[in-house]
Amino acid sequence: MSTNLINIDEKAHGFLDFGAARVDSVDEARRQAFENYLAEGRQGEMSYLARNLEKRFDPRQLVPGAESVLCFLAPYGAAGGGVAGFAQGIDYHKVIKDRLFSVMEDLRRQFPAFEGRPFVDSAPVLERYWAVKAGLGFIGQNNFFISPEYGLRTIIGVIICNIPADNFAPHAPLAATECGACGACLRACPTGALRAPFDLDPRRCIAYLTVESHEPLALSLEERQGWRFGCEACMQACPWDKPLTPLPEFETHRAEIAAMDDQAWHDFSQAEFERRFADSGLRRAGLDHLKH
Repeated sequence: MSTNLINIDEKAHGFLDFGAARVDSVDEARRQAFENYLAEGRQGEMSYLARNLEKRFDPRQLVPGAESVLCFLAPYGAAGGGVAGFAQGIDYHKVIKDRLFSVMEDLRRQFPAFEGRPFVDSAPVLERYWAVKAGLGFIGQNNFFISPEYGLRTIIGVIICNIPADNFAPHAPLAATECGACGACLRACPTGALRAPFDLDPRRCIAYLTVESHEPLALSLEERQGWRFGCEACMQACPWDKPLTPLPEFETHRAEIAAMDDQAWHDFSQAEFERRFADSGLRRAGLDHLKH
């Protein structure tokens, strides 16, 4: 390990945890699993998953000269009003990227030759894979990234940069490296999308149907157990799920979402929706999906 360690105070930037992984090509097992996923058509309408595969499997093609993948965990709160916890406020892509830019300013002060880019779930990066490599947690049977200390309610932000990974202190050893075998998530899945441990078919997942898909919703609100945007059934059933204090930006719409009953959603105009939720990830699904 380098004696010139770079200090990142992740909590000063609103993150719960931080770890660094040495850049390398994604291992063959993970690559093969991803390619099999695509071959089976499980990506559904998420066609972007099939693009830029070589960049997805080697971060050095995204950031030339990259030496490390820095991973950060940002906390979000509970679901409410049929809307998943991560969507109760401002779109997380913007919130976390802004905070990552702030981290990058700190890095540049300590490492003047710094070069890097931030990524938040909108580029060909295997965030969960790298968070595991960085020592922050493990993948659960429900396919969520799980931090033994912080649970499941985190979003992973990534900086790929030219600072060698050994310039950062290694993450402390984890209290656990696997989720166990309780099967609670499988039993909780309302649609059977979670077919077996680690075996998720997104095309049957309520989160996919209400967020990613643009097809008319085939399941009624009752069949979706009241979920309008996202689904936390498997998360809420998981023994690793823990309440977290969310970033304040992730709570800005909680009160108005909680006040929206079926009739209020039905009566909502497009113009009013655009005005009130202009900065929200709810716009990704569109008002029509939220009404049904």
